[in-house]
Amino acid sequence: MKTLAALISVLIISLITACNSEPGVTTNESGLKYKDDLSGEGRIAKDGDLISIHFIGWIIQDSTNLYTDWSTDSTRISSVIGNSYIRNQPVKFVLGEQAFIKGTDEGISGMKQGGKRTMIIPSQLAYGEKGVGPVPPNTDLKVFVELVEVKDKIVVEMWELDTQEPTATESGLKYIMVEQGEGENAATGNVVTVHYSGFLQDGTKFDSSVEKDEPITFALGNKQVIPGWDEGITYMKKGSKARLIVPPSLAYGDMAVGKIPANSTLIFDVELIDIK
Repeated sequence: MKTLAALISVLIISLITACNSEPGVTTNESGLKYKDDLSGEGRIAKDGDLISIHFIGWIIQDSTNLYTDWSTDSTRISSVIGNSYIRNQPVKFVLGEQAFIKGTDEGISGMKQGGKRTMIIPSQLAYGEKGVGPVPPNTDLKVFVELVEVKDKIVVEMWELDTQEPTATESGLKYIMVEQGEGENAATGNVVTVHYSGFLQDGTKFDSSVEKDEPITFALGNKQVIPGWDEGITYMKKGSKARLIVPPSLAYGDMAVGKIPANSTLIFDVELIDIK
C-alpha cells in the first residue's frame, strides 16, 4: 500500500510539473527563466562587452501565457514599463555593470548577436521589496530582448595635455581649448551633440558617453545639463575638443550624485560633434 501511495504521489507531482512547464524554457539557479525566440548567429555576449539591444519590459500581473508575444496583446499595454521600439532607438550599455533593468545582465549573458529572448525575472532579481518607478514592490518582470550588436568595450582615459594654463571665466569655470573646430560658436538655443568623459580631480572616471558609444544631444542654455556645460560649450565650435574644469557651484554643489562626492570639482573632456 505504501508503495502504491508513493507511486501515485510521484505521478501527481509529475503531472503538475508537466502542466506548469513550458517547452524550451531554461531555469537558472538564481530563479531567472528564459526562452530563446530566435537563437542568433553572431558573437556571444559576455560581461564587459558593449552591447546594443531593443527591448520591451512588462510587470507581471498574472502568470498566464508568459512566453507568448505580449506586444500584440492590448490587455498588457498598461503593464509596459519600457519599449525601445517606439523610438526605434536601441539601448547601449556595458553588460555586467547593472546599467539596465535589474536581472537582465544574467539573462542577456550567453545570447548571440541577432538573437531574441524572453526572460522572466523574479522580484528578488529585479527591484525586490522596494520597487522602483512604475514597478511595485515584490513584482516579477517579463523582458523581451533583441540583441542588436555586441562589441568590445571602449576604455577611455583622461586626455594627456601639455602643461597649458586654462582660461578662467567670471563664473569660475575654466577651460582649455584642445582643438578648435570651424564655423560659429555654439549659442544658447542651439541643439548640440557632444561626446564626453567625466573625471574627478584625482582622475577617477565617473561617466563617459564615449565608452557607451552614445553621444548625448540637448538644447544649450535650457538647464538640461549642469551650468558649467551650458556656459562651457558656448566657447566651442563644431568639431572642437575642449577640457572643461567645472567648480562645484557650476556642477552639483554640496549634493552627492552617483560616483560624484559632494562639493566636487569636475573635469570633462568634451568633443562638440554637431550644432543645430
